[in-house]
Amino acid sequence: MDRSIVIRHCRIIDATGRSPIDDGVVVVRGEKIAAVGGVSEVACPEGPDVPAIDAGGGTLLPGLIDMHVHLALSCLERRASLSLTARHLADDVLCTLVLLRRVVREGITTLRDCGYPHHGIFALREAIKAGDFMGPRLILCGRAICTTGGHGDSISVQADGPDAVRAAVRGEIRAGADWIKLMATGGTATPGERTLDVQFTPEEMTAAVDEATRRGKKVCAHCSCLAGARAVLEAGVHTIEHGIDLNDETVAFMRERGVALIPTLACTRIEAEAGPDSGIAEFTRVRAKPAADSQAQSFQRALSAPVTIATGTDAGLFYLPIAIASLIRELQMMVSLGMSPMKALEATTRVSAEVLGLGHELGTVEAGKIADLLLVNGDPLANLNALAQVQAVFKSGNLVYAQTPHQPH
Repeated sequence: MDRSIVIRHCRIIDATGRSPIDDGVVVVRGEKIAAVGGVSEVACPEGPDVPAIDAGGGTLLPGLIDMHVHLALSCLERRASLSLTARHLADDVLCTLVLLRRVVREGITTLRDCGYPHHGIFALREAIKAGDFMGPRLILCGRAICTTGGHGDSISVQADGPDAVRAAVRGEIRAGADWIKLMATGGTATPGERTLDVQFTPEEMTAAVDEATRRGKKVCAHCSCLAGARAVLEAGVHTIEHGIDLNDETVAFMRERGVALIPTLACTRIEAEAGPDSGIAEFTRVRAKPAADSQAQSFQRALSAPVTIATGTDAGLFYLPIAIASLIRELQMMVSLGMSPMKALEATTRVSAEVLGLGHELGTVEAGKIADLLLVNGDPLANLNALAQVQAVFKSGNLVYAQTPHQPH
């Protein structure tokens, strides 16, 4: 029989669009949420074998989702070279494992990695699924796909021409990719290019999306200019990452096609505001200044349209680590540009789950959903920094972190 855990005296933000439930109760049975509601509505199992957590008025919400991270970048920065020796392959995976153990304890229970330099990450995903290691649920693109010498080539497989791009897509899917990541344009962080560069031809982009969708996979596209956005939308991608330089027409097309925006606002703003002693390359800082303002305007256009907006940080580099602090910073920027705090929380829970195709399992606090839950002190609707005040974290019904020793482990 599945073990039950009861969480009492919590304010529940269920991320369904309903108002918070005050003095709520959640019953977790096995890996699922068994019951949710007010204290007078939920019949709680009782007995010495039913652990209970008294939330003390804290806030319970779904586990958080970051839709755009680069798990290996901090490991890449430690290398003397980029050659993929066996030692470096192992180092990447071990470095990533340590990172993931910390991240899930902070309440980020699902991550989509948008470009890892090799296929070792797939083994780590399976080990976490099997319960061998603690970590968030991983949704993986494997290696991104770029042109020869294109954006993000250190975390990508390089391909030129429709046939080569199609073969690259097949290779990543065969290795275990959940999504395909297409580096459609230049960006701020790769030398020798411009954000305005559209690096794939329309035929190459169409081949990538066609091959992925025929095999049941979705495509996310790095996109830093208007011409690139138009091209990837015509090709049929499912999410636009960053979304710099979007105009009203393009945003309307996104809404019509059901294409989601993953804005990654904080990363570009950090680059734009960094000084010469920050350690961020000068070419990155120069490119980021106009890009950050354009990105903010694109976000506001998408919000007004409205376009589906899910939350991603582009975290992984030294100036934006993969961590709850980075996710909070992204949410704060979204709110500062006009999104309500409730909609921002939904963007990093329910909406992200829906964009991933996992909305039937994750993203809300509802009976029957997988019990990925975050319990925090305070009210994140009043102050998003409350998300860092973690009391407890559940992933698939397992209590992976508890603040106080008397709570169940």
